[in-house]
Amino acid sequence: MAVGKIGTLEVDFVATKAAEKIYVQVTESMIDESVRQRELRPLQKVSDNYQKLVLILNTPLEDEYDGIQVVDVIDWLLSTDS
Repeated sequence: MAVGKIGTLEVDFVATKAAEKIYVQVTESMIDESVRQRELRPLQKVSDNYQKLVLILNTPLEDEYDGIQVVDVIDWLLSTDS
């Protein structure tokens, strides 16, 4: 587990396990457009094809933005796929 940096942008968590990697942003909400852009921008700059995920504390308006999954953090924690 590490924090990822892309220039001045930061990804909250980068988790690696063998040949797998996942990039994770965590935020309370993405209702506000400026917050949504702030959270998505670092993940959009990552140039590989590993999973990119935003965990939020409320029900997402959309479940995906440009291939980046958006999931309620409680649902994600309770999922057997996590």
